[in-house]
Amino acid sequence: MKNIIVFFEKFVKPKLNGLMILAKHELGFNFYEDETSFEKIKGCDNYPEDFYYEIFVLAKSTKNKQIRTECANIIKKQAPEALQLAFKSRKKITTIQDSQSFNKKLIAVLEYGVLSEDLDLCKLYTLVCKRLTLSLEYRSKEVIELLIETPRLLSQFNGVKELTISTSRQEEGFRNVVNNITQLSSLEKLELDIDYKYIPEELERLVNLKEFILAAPNLVWVPVGITKLKALKKLEFRGDFRYGDDDPNPNIVNFIWLTELTSLKHLRIGSFTVQDLSNVELPASLKKLELFRLENLTALPETLGHLPKLKTLRLSGIRELEHFPASVSEFKTLEVLEAIHLSKLKKVPAAFIFGPNIKRLLGLYTEFMPYGVTPVTKLKRIVFTNPELLSFVLDNALSFTNLKEIEINCDAPQRRSEHTLSAFKKLKNLKYKLAHHLEWVLEDIHECKKLEDVFIYGIYNGADAKITNADVANFPQSFSRIEYLQTLKVHSAKALVLNTDYLPIKTDSLTITGIKVIEPGIEDFEVTNLKVIDTPITALQKFYSVIRAKKIKLDDVNSAKNETLDFDNFKDPESIKDFIFNSNVKGLDKALKALCNLQTLTIDFNVDNAEQNNGLTAYTHHNLKNLTIKNFNGDTSVIKLLLEHTPHLEFLEIYDCVGLVDLPKVTLNKLKTLKLFYSDDIQSIENVTVPNIELFKVLSCDNFGYNAMVTASHWKTLKFLWLEHISKDLETYPETIADLNLDTFFIDGFLTKRQIPKWIGRMKSLRVLGIEQFYYCPLPEELAELTQLKIMSIRGCDFTEQVSDKFKNLNLEDLIYRYSKFNGNNMKSSKFYALAKNKILKEDFDNRYEKYDLYC
Repeated sequence: MKNIIVFFEKFVKPKLNGLMILAKHELGFNFYEDETSFEKIKGCDNYPEDFYYEIFVLAKSTKNKQIRTECANIIKKQAPEALQLAFKSRKKITTIQDSQSFNKKLIAVLEYGVLSEDLDLCKLYTLVCKRLTLSLEYRSKEVIELLIETPRLLSQFNGVKELTISTSRQEEGFRNVVNNITQLSSLEKLELDIDYKYIPEELERLVNLKEFILAAPNLVWVPVGITKLKALKKLEFRGDFRYGDDDPNPNIVNFIWLTELTSLKHLRIGSFTVQDLSNVELPASLKKLELFRLENLTALPETLGHLPKLKTLRLSGIRELEHFPASVSEFKTLEVLEAIHLSKLKKVPAAFIFGPNIKRLLGLYTEFMPYGVTPVTKLKRIVFTNPELLSFVLDNALSFTNLKEIEINCDAPQRRSEHTLSAFKKLKNLKYKLAHHLEWVLEDIHECKKLEDVFIYGIYNGADAKITNADVANFPQSFSRIEYLQTLKVHSAKALVLNTDYLPIKTDSLTITGIKVIEPGIEDFEVTNLKVIDTPITALQKFYSVIRAKKIKLDDVNSAKNETLDFDNFKDPESIKDFIFNSNVKGLDKALKALCNLQTLTIDFNVDNAEQNNGLTAYTHHNLKNLTIKNFNGDTSVIKLLLEHTPHLEFLEIYDCVGLVDLPKVTLNKLKTLKLFYSDDIQSIENVTVPNIELFKVLSCDNFGYNAMVTASHWKTLKFLWLEHISKDLETYPETIADLNLDTFFIDGFLTKRQIPKWIGRMKSLRVLGIEQFYYCPLPEELAELTQLKIMSIRGCDFTEQVSDKFKNLNLEDLIYRYSKFNGNNMKSSKFYALAKNKILKEDFDNRYEKYDLYC
């Protein structure tokens, strides 16, 4: 015990008013593990005197009768009077973890406090709820009622570090609870959403308060105690609630008191009707200042520019402000300036917005014009929202030598400047909205040798459902002189015509979405990854003859199903690694021969032309590893021929195909992944030989039944097996699956009467188990034997019987459920208690595939 105390005095020391609060995790105490925790504290020096609170918690929570009796006797005979009084409550501490468990534990703690006003509720709360933060924001009705009936309860939580209170939905009697805030001298952070006219006066008692967030739309004056918070580092003071449509507070117009907060580093003030702040002396310690929704404000503090440490200034919604104070030209430290919705601001000193340390300037819905001498600035990023500012920067380009990111979101300037964007030699990222007459700004852009990313777009206007400047038709010819770009994106420009001769000579990633048309030129261009969406290409054959690419993805707008592409005239076909084939299938043999280094191929058949599908011949392709077959409606022999000519496949997906009752008789020695999706005809897979298969997934194949699963159960190399929305006539799963050494197993009982197999409990290799949509069946007790299981997902199930206590033996890292009857909201918690144990059940599991490797 002495070693433990020395460790925590040296490394932890959570001291509050001279008292050390030892949270349960610091001593290894966990009332969920009652026997272990009890033995641990009994082995410590000075037992039981130093552990009355832990003993109290065990007596109120354990189901072990011997421990409960021993702990109860200690409390009744030896513990301080405060604990003895509290022990008279019949309220137990729940050990069930569900959506209501926190409130239940908090209610128990409060009820103990009702009986004993000297009880240290903070220590008890920390042991039971594992935290030093307390939120009374939209807490349960029973919690609020207990506090209203006995307001002093809040003061008994002295020791908590953070407190959040919202009064907007509470009864009037809650005011007396709020008045006890000043008794919590341990607080370091206080967040108070209050709809009262007054707040407690003696705030100076909060000697440790570092962060204060106050939202008070009805407050009539600021207590003097706020000015005495000498430890305060951050203050957010707003005259409305964060989420709502409150009018700005009309009462608070005096902010002179801010100067007394001498330790303040971050100040946010907003939603007041104050008109003049010119006489306010802000604390010299400020590093960050944010003023928002001060809609009547006409004057900022005159000495604003004299703040010696200010690095960030954000101004938003100050619509009446016409000018900045003269002192802003003297800023030496400012790095970030944001001005949003400052509609009357027209002129600003260039020495201010382009000051010596400015790195970020953002002006949205604000059209100001700089004036005066422009210093050489460190500014790295700028967004142009009006043409006048763009003209000014271009005219003074030699002062902006550090610009790396430029966004042009405005019309073109009316006059031409001496410089273009080519003057900014460090430019790396360019983003601009299509506008008429903007081409000159881009002249000689190839001289920006560090340019990496370009994004060209038309802005969608939700008000009239149109793209702004939708009639801009010309793609900038100056891009054709750029030797290399990492990324080029062209987006939402319905009139834009892009001739490939205007593209950079080489691009790693080219994405074109929603423009009028792509016209193939005559010059070669190189792309690593090409994606074209909602954009037609005028001549596909010509397009392929000028593009050198590794991955090409064209959507259905550029379907070639009724054409025959001449692969002999592709530009460098040997460079293509990934290709979607949707041409006349009779040309597939030429495609496989010409695209000799192809590794990934998707064949999208013409479902309306079965004769074409059956005309398939193939050229043997030794490099192809990944094959997806979509929309096939021919006979099995055609697929057999194709697979025989792709002997090194590692991945095969058959998607939305008809006519394939039996997979063809073929041996795929290197296949590791097989997926059958949305192909209702498939019934048999016994003809396929896959000696090294690892992953098999079946999704929405309505006739995939028992015999097919028996075949899969003989694939001894399988690690992942996923069977979702298979035959509704299937009554049971073959038990031979249990003999596989699976890592992941997923099954569902959608629209069936299938039961969850008991033999799953024998599968000792399972790491992940998914069970979905099994209705009116029990969770087999045998599954509790899967003590090696790490992840268990149960969704959309309705268990008819209580989960066995044996499930307490599981060692899950994650238990996931959603839309299941044991979610704690629509079934008694006792029904799923054993499964939930001390784990946090995950109600939201939308990213289950990526996070938990459940996607096969």
